[in-house]
Amino acid sequence: MQRTKIEQHKLIVLGMGGTIDKDYPRSTGGYAFEIDEPAAERILKQLPSLNLQFEVRSLCRKDSTEIDAFEREKLVAAIRAAPPSARIVVTHGTDTLIETAKVLVDSGAAEGKRVAFTGAMKPERFKDSDASFNLGGAVIATAQLPLGSVVVCMGGNVIQASVCVRDKDTGFFCEQNNICDDEAQE
Repeated sequence: MQRTKIEQHKLIVLGMGGTIDKDYPRSTGGYAFEIDEPAAERILKQLPSLNLQFEVRSLCRKDSTEIDAFEREKLVAAIRAAPPSARIVVTHGTDTLIETAKVLVDSGAAEGKRVAFTGAMKPERFKDSDASFNLGGAVIATAQLPLGSVVVCMGGNVIQASVCVRDKDTGFFCEQNNICDDEAQE
């Protein structure tokens, strides 16, 4: 079956929860945040000249420290079921984002697809959040990467998931055996 131009360029965004999706609580019982619908949909819908069709699906609404093998298998199954040559962005909490990305790499489900994981250090609802920047980087990465790629897009960097690490001191994402550059923030 011949795919149309629109189908070939459709972006699939799979939301796993995390800080990017956190919102102010709807109840009056305290200051804890709740994980809401995927922020990616709000971000992408705000772009009047976005030349890209997209579909956003929420697979779970959890803090990444609570994501377990069941949720990771749901993600693997969703990516495996995506059409050939699919462009896929996974929004995820940053604490276990790398772990989930490596599970996907090991599963082989990304073969023939382009997958970019991203998240945010502050909720998308915050004025100074990095959510829009990181999501934009991930969307662009899926257009440029070779098929079979699984990358982490955070802080202006695109890093192969298999070599991605997080610096414990700075919180930055970088390549294994490379020092995360905290001077870039100055």
